[in-house]
Amino acid sequence: MTEDEVVREVRAAREAFAASHGYDIRAMVAALREVGIASGREVIRLAPRPVQTPNQSLQQTGAAGALFETHSPLGGPGG
Repeated sequence: MTEDEVVREVRAAREAFAASHGYDIRAMVAALREVGIASGREVIRLAPRPVQTPNQSLQQTGAAGALFETHSPLGGPGG
């Protein structure tokens, strides 16, 4: 099988799956969840990533901040 044949096959399967669920994304997600549950595999949920503080070097400085405030397309400070 060439790569083009594989791609065509995957796209055809995707199209058939979507069509069988009326192209309703919620119905497709529900069906995939059922398949996952039926597989008996354990779903592992990782802890959320911690929020990172912005790099200080990327913060607006006096001149840049003043320029942004006076030339904001929305008219207010910072947008």
